[in-house]
Amino acid sequence: MTLPVRFATDAEIANWDNLVVANPDGGAMYQAESFAIAKALGGWTPRHLIFNEANTADAPLVAALFIERKIPGFGLLWYSPTGPGFGSAQQLGAIVPALKSFAHEQGVFLVKLESELPDNDQARKTLASAGLVKVDNVQPISSTVMLDLTPDIDTILAEMPQKGRYAIRRAARDGVTVQEVPLSEENMRRMYSLLGVTGDDAGFMIRTYEYYVSFWNEYANRDQGKMFFAYVDGDVVAGAYTGWMGTKAWYKDGASIRDRKAYGASHALQWHIIEWHKARGQASSYDMMGCPPSDQLKDPSHHLHGIGMFKTSLSPTVIDRTGTYDLVIKPSAVNRWNTFGYRIAGKLNRMFRKEVYF
Repeated sequence: MTLPVRFATDAEIANWDNLVVANPDGGAMYQAESFAIAKALGGWTPRHLIFNEANTADAPLVAALFIERKIPGFGLLWYSPTGPGFGSAQQLGAIVPALKSFAHEQGVFLVKLESELPDNDQARKTLASAGLVKVDNVQPISSTVMLDLTPDIDTILAEMPQKGRYAIRRAARDGVTVQEVPLSEENMRRMYSLLGVTGDDAGFMIRTYEYYVSFWNEYANRDQGKMFFAYVDGDVVAGAYTGWMGTKAWYKDGASIRDRKAYGASHALQWHIIEWHKARGQASSYDMMGCPPSDQLKDPSHHLHGIGMFKTSLSPTVIDRTGTYDLVIKPSAVNRWNTFGYRIAGKLNRMFRKEVYF
């Protein structure tokens, strides 16, 4: 009997990234095997699931990464970061009954889903009618700035907002240079230091150095990621890590010094990465990974306002996604988790693991 959901076989896990790229959404960065390995360092157990093995037009096969944590007194929590990779809200909603039954059998009390589906009234109604509950987003990328990489490079620059073009040209005049760098201990430490300064300035907590090292190396070892630095007079003034799967590319991590002599360095860095992806010839889109929702872009009180202004100076295209939904398996446990469990677990995670919970 063909089951609508099951655990992946060892052979499927060995071929995981190819299965993810074949999903209806074309693959997502946080569904990759590299991400599973990085999250294992933070106490999560990867679970690889296969949906709709029969693979029909209405119910396409999807390989979905879930990460699992055992919560004493509650049970297991499952979370699918930027997944499962279905192509529509109807497809995602259709797997809810089977997933709910399967998760219950495994001792799961709560499943968090985060497919990168476009947000609109119909999608929200469809997911709600399937029994999914909209909650606060886990990843800060439910809205993002997207750059189309299909035009030629001159057209991409010509269609960029004037502020971005000016910053790129100003950086070139001021002597900013950009180059790919190896993932040496020195370079990773330098990048982590830049992230720390940026996190302090923006008021957000970064993850541990070991987590970033695992992430950067795992993706790079699978030819899915590279690090770049921008320099002024030989000094590193900005850094960025870019990743890719299939025809999608991402701006994963980025940071810069707050120094006027490096005006436009981050723009020059991004432009170099865009040129690099164009020359590579595989990616058709560049996801800049996170900004305020499209209706809050100009709100200076939004915590991502500055980031949004920077990214939209490179591309005006903002995509709003459905974000995170909960599939409640055990209502009483979920109620306790939402009331006090998550707050306590998050505090303990920050104390002992020195990073955010998810």
